[in-house]
Amino acid sequence: MAKKDFMSELAAQVAAEKRGERTNIDGIDNFKPKNRPEMKDPEPEEEPQPEEETKETEEVKPQPTAPAEPQEEPSAEEPADDDGPDSFGEETFVKIDKPKRQIRKPVLIGLIAAAAAVVVLLVYFFFVPKIVMPDFVNGTEYDHTLTAVSNWARQYQISTTSIAQADPQYSDTVAKGDIMAQSVEAGTRIKKDTPITFTLSNGPDPNVAVSFPDIRSMTKDEIDSWAKENLLLNYKATTQYSDTVEEGNVISYEVKNGDEAGFTRGTTLNVVISKGSAPAGQVTVTSFVNKTYAEASSWATTNKVTAQRVDTYSDMVAADTVISQSIAAGSTMKQGDTIIFTVSKGKGITIPNLVGYSAEQFDAWQKANTGITVVPTTIYNEAPVGQVLSQSIAANTVVDSGTVLEVTTSLYLPILQTDSQQWIKKDYLALKAWVDDVNSHGANIQAGEYGDFANRASGTGDKFGTIEEIACSFGTSNDNNGCDRPLSLNARIAYRISDGTGAPEATAAPTATPAPSQVTLTPDDMKDLTSIQNFCNANSGTVSCTFKGGSDSGLNIYLGEVSKETKLSRDENATLVKGAELTIVYQAQSSSTSPSDSPNP
Repeated sequence: MAKKDFMSELAAQVAAEKRGERTNIDGIDNFKPKNRPEMKDPEPEEEPQPEEETKETEEVKPQPTAPAEPQEEPSAEEPADDDGPDSFGEETFVKIDKPKRQIRKPVLIGLIAAAAAVVVLLVYFFFVPKIVMPDFVNGTEYDHTLTAVSNWARQYQISTTSIAQADPQYSDTVAKGDIMAQSVEAGTRIKKDTPITFTLSNGPDPNVAVSFPDIRSMTKDEIDSWAKENLLLNYKATTQYSDTVEEGNVISYEVKNGDEAGFTRGTTLNVVISKGSAPAGQVTVTSFVNKTYAEASSWATTNKVTAQRVDTYSDMVAADTVISQSIAAGSTMKQGDTIIFTVSKGKGITIPNLVGYSAEQFDAWQKANTGITVVPTTIYNEAPVGQVLSQSIAANTVVDSGTVLEVTTSLYLPILQTDSQQWIKKDYLALKAWVDDVNSHGANIQAGEYGDFANRASGTGDKFGTIEEIACSFGTSNDNNGCDRPLSLNARIAYRISDGTGAPEATAAPTATPAPSQVTLTPDDMKDLTSIQNFCNANSGTVSCTFKGGSDSGLNIYLGEVSKETKLSRDENATLVKGAELTIVYQAQSSSTSPSDSPNP
């Protein structure tokens, strides 16, 4: 066995302890000297192999030392040196193994726990994902929008290709556009490329039917509450001032893209709610003199005042222009008060006192005032023919253009041609018809079998009803002097008629040729009174003629009643249809010059 330098090892141990190190070396106690052998070369011994250390949890058992070899007796040649030190002789040391130090159990458990923690930390930092999925549905950390998702993805560098959006779904609880579901549960740790799908809310289903209430009987708060409970999507309530509807009540409402019977969440409902009467504010008045009334009215509406218009005629101010206003410019007035604007109607037409105008004067006035529409009426009167007797609009009244004016003119007095025995041998019914006609124009003439004329003539040979005698002795004239020309308006005509005795038997009348449907009145037919009389007699089946004397100079022929609009020109042809009525007004003449053959009126 090789010698160990114990002193060298001890020096090394001391130096290590000074450095704070601990060196396990074999101490002096580990060695025990053996008996010296005989003086001969010792055989090399095998160095003992160190035993493996046991586990910390097992106790180290001491190993038995090898038995000392039996000491040999010193030979005679080499006597023993019992009194000398061992270091001067050849010595052999045998290593003695001491028991290992034992590790306590709590320390061992702590070491194991520390090792496990290290392993967990390594796994956490190098293998477990670090991104925690937020709760976008409930909005605990982020709100419910895709904008929040975008911000979160940008913050953690999430791949945008891994984020998808599903088809929106109707929801009564999640607002439209908000996230209502996410494919990865909140709190889950994910990687940057983990697929995530979000489902957005499409809001309430617009096709859900809603029972429509009596809106007009509800207040705004009640309507708002009903709209909120039924999740209406297109409900709008506006307010405006009202002097007639109490504050908070409905002024009006409108249903669009649907009706009340089929009302749904998606039907549009607009409701106007009253704010009550508007508070009266102060308004500064602007001058609108010489401005249009439209400008004044617009200003009044804008400033919530009432504009009242009063129209008047003006020769100086154009129509529809403000002449004056009731509140001067620069003054103040309250909202809701009234301001009066006097507005020009333009130049008016003044109606003069036409009563007493002759026919010529009245005709000249009409030509000068074409803006007036004249409606004429004629009556019998002692005034000359054509003289104005009355008018429907008072004198000096200013009127608009187009105003209707009714004017009554005179026909003079009725004329009865008694000296020519006009009615002798005529049927009394014809005379009655003539009387009715003049009475319809203001006269009050009577005709009948009065006094002695009540005794009818007999044996005359005339048919019954033929007039045999005529007189005005029971009217305005004296007996036997004939009827006055003209008659008074209340004349009384008496006539005697035949009783029909002695009249020849009636023979069958020849078949009459039907009257033509129309005839032509030529200038030759109208050249004088005789010509027009002949025309009327020849065409009695087509037209009827009425002759009236008067103060007109010459001869005037009218189609229908006497008026300027129906007067016929004597220089032109006139086509008369069947049933046409002519009125012929001629110059009044004395009885001696009366036409001798006037037609039957």
